Amino acid sequence: MQRGTWWWVAGVGGAATVALVLVALLTDQEMTGLVSGVAGTVAGVVGAVAAVLALRAPAASSDRTVEARAGGIAAGGDINGTGSSASSGSREVSASGRGSVAAGGDINGIDLNGRSS
Repeated sequence: MQRGTWWWVAGVGGAATVALVLVALLTDQEMTGLVSGVAGTVAGVVGAVAAVLALRAPAASSDRTVEARAGGIAAGGDINGTGSSASSGSREVSASGRGSVAAGGDINGIDLNGRSS
């Protein structure tokens, strides 16, 4: 989302919070329960709509070239333990030669002699 959208969401959320606190302080328990029930329903619907919109958004593309040759190990993202995870950004990662290790991100928990630590 864009920065302006985040400020708008924060402003609406803050105003709703202040309004709910005022309702809780100035009205009886029955009215407070009704208002909080409606507010919870509205928040749930807004969350569901946001989830649907997020699922329909196109996936981020990766402009990454990863190449391992002659016994090398290469990862386009971070190498953590014995697995790897993708990271964002445009990178070219290449490892060539027996025992060579290359990562587009951090190398954590790997002994560069090939044993996991």
